[in-house]
Amino acid sequence: MGQPDPYGPPSGGQPQQPYGQPGQYGPPPQGQPGPYGPPPGQFPPGQFPPGQPGFPPAPPAPPKRSKALGLILGGIGAFVLIGLIIVGVFAFMKSPATANAGDCLTITEFTQGGDDPAKADCNDPKANVKIAKKLDTSSENCPGGSDAGYDTYSVSGRSSYKLCLMINAKQGDCLANFTSQTKGYLKVPCTDPAKDGELVKVVTGQADKSVCEGTDATRVAVYPEPATTMCVKTNE
Repeated sequence: MGQPDPYGPPSGGQPQQPYGQPGQYGPPPQGQPGPYGPPPGQFPPGQFPPGQPGFPPAPPAPPKRSKALGLILGGIGAFVLIGLIIVGVFAFMKSPATANAGDCLTITEFTQGGDDPAKADCNDPKANVKIAKKLDTSSENCPGGSDAGYDTYSVSGRSSYKLCLMINAKQGDCLANFTSQTKGYLKVPCTDPAKDGELVKVVTGQADKSVCEGTDATRVAVYPEPATTMCVKTNE
């Protein structure tokens, strides 16, 4: 009869658990975690999978308010920029820099501190002067020199030019500020007490003060280009 297998089961048919104490590798007692944590899908007592019915809700997602606010502010900035561009384009188109001979302007003051001239329709009562000639530099002289009756508007610097201006009025019109050295001409009814000038005769095609002889004119404005003579009766 041979010797029992040293690695086989002992007599009596009960297998021997090698290398350990009973239950070392078996399932842990109820409610106790195993050496490597709870089995998959199970959680320790008092801990639950977030978001499952009957369990504490998952924490809320962080707000995205800052991103939305950035988009809103970005949109406002874009509208402001577009508005500024539109205003700038409109102002440039009204600027005398874009005007040419034959265009009319509104001038409130013929001084450096006054409002800049603005282009206007020649039929607008506020359009008190018309551009007779536009010179390329501010140092040039208007046609006729000091003997001519032009008012002037000059710009120096990178965009240098000079505008030679004549009164935008017709025979029979009355003006206030005609005798002022700085204020812009203002068309008024001839019954207005502020009136200080009345155009009693206007001749186009001639630049000669002699055409005013025989009239009540006390002042004469002679414009060589385009040839025009204005005979004006003042309150003097």
